[in-house]
Amino acid sequence: MNNHFLADNEIIEKLFNRDEKALELLANQYHRFYESIIREVLDNDADVQECVNDLLLSIWNRIPPDRPTYLSAYIAKIARRIGVSKFRYNTRRKRDAGYVLSLTELEEVLPSLSIGEEMEDVQLSTLISDFLRKLDVESRVLFIRRYVYFESVDSLSQRFGISKNNLSVKLYRIRNKLKTVLEKGGIYI
Repeated sequence: MNNHFLADNEIIEKLFNRDEKALELLANQYHRFYESIIREVLDNDADVQECVNDLLLSIWNRIPPDRPTYLSAYIAKIARRIGVSKFRYNTRRKRDAGYVLSLTELEEVLPSLSIGEEMEDVQLSTLISDFLRKLDVESRVLFIRRYVYFESVDSLSQRFGISKNNLSVKLYRIRNKLKTVLEKGGIYI
């Protein structure tokens, strides 16, 4: 068992015991991770810090009763939701181009998904999870970084060392593969 997993179990146990040291351990281990997720949605330092505080409070309130198997995935899901909620609150009249563009790209594949809606349908989630597992590692990482963490095309292009045009083509092909999977699964209408 690796040290990371042991640290996660220690954090979860401390949360179950209502030990405030758990929040300090959580921040030491995951601060850069959850802040980067929130920062992909929000660009204002004050908003990011507010969301970080909300995230820690949310984790404190959810564990217990929740007992996540993968703490990083659990944190990422909550961080993303809090960031998106703050973004929605801040942009009732205006829209952030990167976030909206990312969701607009997915609307091509998921026409029933309107900007800002959460994808909670179990069948849809299962089909997408299965789809992602079957992708090569690079395609899977591209999809997740673009459509879960809302990373910009510019940032992804630099990270992967490919042109923005090539990246856009790869993302388009991944979305079309997903569309085919969803059609076969009876989701796409």
